[in-house]
Amino acid sequence: MNTSFTRAAIAALCMAIIVASPAVRAATGERVSFPSMDIDPQTGMPLTLSGLFFTPDPSAGGFPAVVALHGCDGMYSTLASRSGKLSARHQAMADLLVAEGYAVLFPDSFNPRGRREVCTQPAREQTITQANRRLDVLGALDYLRSRSDIATHRVALLGWSHGGSAVLAVMNARQPVVAWYLSQLNDPSDFFLTAVAFYPGCFASLNSRDGYAPAAPLSVFIGESDDWTSAKPCVALGEAIQAQRLPLQVRTYPDTYHGFDTPGLARPRHLDMPNGVRPGQGVTIAPNAAARADAYARMKAQLRAALMP
Repeated sequence: MNTSFTRAAIAALCMAIIVASPAVRAATGERVSFPSMDIDPQTGMPLTLSGLFFTPDPSAGGFPAVVALHGCDGMYSTLASRSGKLSARHQAMADLLVAEGYAVLFPDSFNPRGRREVCTQPAREQTITQANRRLDVLGALDYLRSRSDIATHRVALLGWSHGGSAVLAVMNARQPVVAWYLSQLNDPSDFFLTAVAFYPGCFASLNSRDGYAPAAPLSVFIGESDDWTSAKPCVALGEAIQAQRLPLQVRTYPDTYHGFDTPGLARPRHLDMPNGVRPGQGVTIAPNAAARADAYARMKAQLRAALMP
């Protein structure tokens, strides 16, 4: 089902959340490595991924966990002063989730394959595909399930943009690799219990030759004015899945562009990127505090309902 919110409604919710929300401390991540289910073409062995792992308390355990997937610009900041650290959006999400009591794993799908980003590559030239990222995510899930400090039956998935598309790719129970992975699990709760995608590209999932069926409850948050990843295929996917009475919710926001939850972005920016709704004409990113507040409140509620006892 597609649900669109009026500007007045989400603005009121935004103010309520800002007033009620306590300050969040910056979380510090541990550098980790683990095998993807993808194969390194140079060695014929599983590709070794790097990542950052955050925990509410390194001396404790039993934490529910979230795997968080970066977008096409990669997971790290481009600022020289933050070299090797998460981008502002990713750090803000790590801080929020750790404060909520979750461990968080950010797997890096790009640097281990020799790329920092793929935003500037035309889609037809990109060699890091959603098939690669799907295998990375399954490897990340296996890694979390191997850790003694994780409640392995309480893991969720979220991602932004390119990473949001990866969320959709992983959560399709009809996709053959995912279907095989699910068949190997002793318990369905060993898979992701819920998932959230922020402004993903939905065209591939809408037109999947295998069809689409969410393996667990899945939410999509996207702006109606998004000219990088159009909301229209997401709305169509949501309507098709809702018609089958399967758990996929699509929420759209009026007058809202790509990257609406980007911290520190004061005004809209036009980016000269090769992809988007109108290839060759660039794309727009723009903040929308009200949409961010609404989407994050719903995300938090969704995670709590699925992961917290």
